[in-house]
Amino acid sequence: MTATTRAASARAGARRARDEFDPTPWPAALVCGIAGGGAALLAFPPYGMWMLLPVSLTLLGAGLLVRSVWVALLVSLAWGAAFFIPLTAWANTYAGTAPWVALGVFEALYIVLFALLARTVVLRRGLCLSSAVVVSALWVGVETLRSHVPWGGLPWGASAFALADSPLLNLGPWIGVAGLAFVVALLGQLLLHGALSLLGRRHRGLVGFAGVWPLALAVGAILATMVVPHPPNPAPQDRGTMTVAGIQGSMEKIDPATMTMPDDVFENHLAVTRETIEQTRAEGRQLDLIVWPEDSTGYDPRQDPWMSDQIGSAAADAGAPVLIGTQTAVGETQRLNQSVLFAPDGSTPYVYSKRHPVPFGEYIPYRDVFRTLSDKVDLVPRDMIAGDEVGVMDLETRDQGRHGVGVLICFEIAYDNLVGDVVRDGAEVVVVQSNNALFGDSHEAIQQLAEAKVMAVVSGRSVVHVSTVGHSAIFTPTGRRLDFVDHWEQGAVLADVPLRTGITPAVTAGPWIAVGLSALGLLGFLAAVSGRRRALAPLPRRRERKRS
Repeated sequence: MTATTRAASARAGARRARDEFDPTPWPAALVCGIAGGGAALLAFPPYGMWMLLPVSLTLLGAGLLVRSVWVALLVSLAWGAAFFIPLTAWANTYAGTAPWVALGVFEALYIVLFALLARTVVLRRGLCLSSAVVVSALWVGVETLRSHVPWGGLPWGASAFALADSPLLNLGPWIGVAGLAFVVALLGQLLLHGALSLLGRRHRGLVGFAGVWPLALAVGAILATMVVPHPPNPAPQDRGTMTVAGIQGSMEKIDPATMTMPDDVFENHLAVTRETIEQTRAEGRQLDLIVWPEDSTGYDPRQDPWMSDQIGSAAADAGAPVLIGTQTAVGETQRLNQSVLFAPDGSTPYVYSKRHPVPFGEYIPYRDVFRTLSDKVDLVPRDMIAGDEVGVMDLETRDQGRHGVGVLICFEIAYDNLVGDVVRDGAEVVVVQSNNALFGDSHEAIQQLAEAKVMAVVSGRSVVHVSTVGHSAIFTPTGRRLDFVDHWEQGAVLADVPLRTGITPAVTAGPWIAVGLSALGLLGFLAAVSGRRRALAPLPRRRERKRS
């Protein structure tokens, strides 16, 4: 070995000796990636093991502590695929296996982006509090990006939606969906720092048994959230509740080959409605609103005098308007997904058109391009177009009551910006109309119901979530469930639903919590890249290794 080679080897050894932590061997890193994605899946409904979500991010962080960027990419892709592919298995019901897997892999690419950013910060700044904060903020930034880009994004699997049964949800009305994602990621970073210290893999900062402190802090923070109060949220003066019935008429299962609504959907919802009216009359209760789900009429009842008469007659018997869900053709190639209010006199004084159609489910972007990849695009023969008005029914101005009711359709409940819009525009309660029959026996329905509960707490509004086939439920602004109908059952959710007028800090802040945290993550990343410090030295050059 020449003097030059020996000097180069000595320099490389010195760099490695200055490493603040030991890198993760690549086989262990891959196991961390796969196990982390599986743990994240178990955190969401129907499994509900929310405490595994920070653990899953701990495993992802450990898997990224490798010297090779290519291994880190593979680890993050494995984590994302192990999480998103089974999480979105409901897409296989109507789209088929190839599009479903493609969706899961596409969502996993956002985890790869996060991995590249987070790994750079940790490898340069080390395992310190500032890096933990920056990495957690980067998690928020990437999750926000995934929830809104492209084509409006898909927030399915957002961190907050694993917390429906967690004490962490008490933070929701204060810090919103983005803030909850930050807290979960920060807990994951604390667990990572503590575990590496206890395993003897850290050489600076908290080492050895001192790793107990980050673990204790994480556990203590979770326990502390159990006593976090909700913000002040008064009811409207002189009317604290509204009696609402959500009708789950159920139906025969949809044929996935044709995706045609069964003929019994209208009759079933009409029958359950009449049973509910009789029940409330026997109990001496006066209904204020009856809600049918999305697609609960088969086709637009405004085009069928008999159907209109039946709905109007039910509204007249109840002495309350009926909000139905239907599809309306627009021209030859487009349609609207609408909520239509039928008054007891048979008129339709309010119509809401869905503002956020789902790409590939309700419309096909670049249809000609994607048709070359799959003929499944033709299962959506008409592209749904977006409405342009926020869905808030002021029933008083329409002589149908005294309440302000926010209206969202199906997946719209997963978008915090849409929920915030209806609250800021005067909704005292929020109703969600959904048609989960499209997803068969998958876990989509129970996952969406968890989203409704989380958004009820974040928004400070009761949420009446009504599905054609379930799950249907009513949640109070504090997340308490008032009534429930299970999957594929006939019945109604019926309750005196609390009304609220207060605006939570999360709704007041709107997008700025997510924007602020994302900006913090980006600035922290840029600072790490621009600095010369390294907590983990890179591998020696291949030529130097061969010579040595």
